[in-house]
Amino acid sequence: MTGPVRTEHVDTPNGAIVVVTLHRPEVRNALDTGLLAALVDTLDDLPPPGEVRGLVLTGAGGAFSAGADIHEATTDGGRRRMELFTTVHEQLLDLRLPTVAAIEGVAIGGGAELAGGCDVRIAARDAVLRFPGAIYGVPVGVARTVGQVGLSVAKDWVLSSRDVPAEEAERRGFVQQLVEPGAAREAAIGWATVVAGRDAATVALLGSVFDQQSGLRDRVMFENDALRSQAETGQLPDLGTDLPRTVRPRRH
Repeated sequence: MTGPVRTEHVDTPNGAIVVVTLHRPEVRNALDTGLLAALVDTLDDLPPPGEVRGLVLTGAGGAFSAGADIHEATTDGGRRRMELFTTVHEQLLDLRLPTVAAIEGVAIGGGAELAGGCDVRIAARDAVLRFPGAIYGVPVGVARTVGQVGLSVAKDWVLSSRDVPAEEAERRGFVQQLVEPGAAREAAIGWATVVAGRDAATVALLGSVFDQQSGLRDRVMFENDALRSQAETGQLPDLGTDLPRTVRPRRH
C-alpha cells in the first residue's frame, strides 16, 4: 500500500477495526493538500458500520502530525488545503463509528485538531501537543478544546500556543489514557475493541447525542466557517458581519 494515507483492517474478537495512518514520516506527517485529499477520500470510502466497528487514527514514523505543511507551494494561497481541513473536521463529526486517536511524538496545529476531532485520545507519555493558530494568524483551536478541557485551560493552550506535554493533556482531560512510547496504536485498538463489543446502533446514537447536547457540532461549524471565510478573503473574519452570513445557513 502506498500513498500519504494508509488503511488497515484489524480483526478483533468484536469485529474489524479500521486503522488509518497518516504517512509522510519524512516531514512528521505534515498535512499538505495531497494528504488531506487522500484522508477525505479514505473517510468517504469507509465500509458501513455493520462491516467495521471502530476507527483508529494515527501517524507513521513516531509522530502523529506536525500540522499544516507550511512549506507546501500552493497557487491559491492555501484555500483548497483549508477547505479539505474543514471537510475532514465535518467528516469526523458525521462518522457513525467510535473514533480514537493514537498519538505518538507531536500533534501540532492541524494535527492536534485531528486528534481532538476523535472521540477519545490515547497518547504516549512523551508526546507533545500544540495549538499555534495565534502564532500563524489562523482562528482555530477553540471548537473542540473548550468542551474537552474547559474555558480557561483552552484559553491558556490556544492563546499562548505553548507546548502541552501529554501528561498535562491527560490531567486536563484532553487525553484519556497515557501509555509508554510506541504503545499508543495497540492501546487505541484495544479501546476500540472494547467499544466494538457494545451495541453498534446504540453507540452510534450516543455519539450523535454527545455531539448535539454538548454543542460540539455548532462550535465546529462556526470555526469551520471562520476558516473558510479567512481562506476566501485572506483576512481574519469579522464576528459581526462575516460569520453570521456563512454560519447560519450551514447549521443543521
